[in-house]
Amino acid sequence: MPRGDTSKGLRINIIIDQLNKKTPYGGVTVRELADKFEVTERTIYRDLKIIENDLVVPLIRQEDGRGSRIRLKHGYLPSLSPEKATVIFLSLLQHKGSALTGHFEEIKNALISTLFKYHYDPQKLAVENLQKRIHIVEESLIDPLKTGEHFIKLVEAVRDSYRVKLWYFVGHSGEETERVVEPYGLICKRQNWYVVGRCLLRDDIRVFRIDQINQVLAYTSERFKYPKEFSLQEYMAPSWGVINDGDCYRVVVRFSQRVAHLVRNMKYHSSQEIVEEMKDGSIVVSYYVCGMQELIGWLIHWGNTVEVLEPAKVRHEIKEYVLSVTALY
Repeated sequence: MPRGDTSKGLRINIIIDQLNKKTPYGGVTVRELADKFEVTERTIYRDLKIIENDLVVPLIRQEDGRGSRIRLKHGYLPSLSPEKATVIFLSLLQHKGSALTGHFEEIKNALISTLFKYHYDPQKLAVENLQKRIHIVEESLIDPLKTGEHFIKLVEAVRDSYRVKLWYFVGHSGEETERVVEPYGLICKRQNWYVVGRCLLRDDIRVFRIDQINQVLAYTSERFKYPKEFSLQEYMAPSWGVINDGDCYRVVVRFSQRVAHLVRNMKYHSSQEIVEEMKDGSIVVSYYVCGMQELIGWLIHWGNTVEVLEPAKVRHEIKEYVLSVTALY
């Protein structure tokens, strides 16, 4: 590590790196920094002044038995290479048009400025050029900013365990209902977010799709106790999608040779199991799930490349659906 002859610019860069690493553990003392670079404490104080005033990196000073201890005000950033930062940026791109859209540019700019202002050449990431050469094929919300506002309110309610009042649009009835909910957690399915919790109107656990919420009112003074016996992961485990209706079935389907490779490469549900490899290249797969309407919708999108073998109930529902579509056309 460079010592007394370290250039001022490099020394400041290394100090910021030290603050990044040491902030989770309470920070670093001025004396430790002075010893590291073999300079006076007065020099370190000047460097810290440049970091805080010129580079606009807020710092917190705290006196302890070993002197003045310095740490970053806004937490710390783990060490990331341009390659890892690119992966983060690409994951952000996937959420354009979702409930997270309102924070996309802010996060992107923070990522660039924090990672590359002190460590790397921003051109190594070249986010603007990269963004122009990537096309995301995905559904998008009509009003992602409004949905994003509701999403943040619900995240805070989940975090702090207080009730919320929802004005919720129910698709099958076409009506808006008012619900007071104790939000237990959040679910994400294909970039659509849902809140799951106890609905006081129904006195039962319900799932609400956030882009169907027209208004959220936080009851911050009405706290609830998160039930110890409830586990979101266990509750959702058997569900095909976001609905747990309590009725689980073993569903056996045969995928044709045309799509068998897709099923081999993807795990569509934790219960997925390949039962048999057929001589014609097709495969028989089983699932043990609840939320059958969501599963049926998924099976239908495979068209004539999939056949439900059991149970007869699911096979019959798909047959009735196909007949209704045939009648329409």
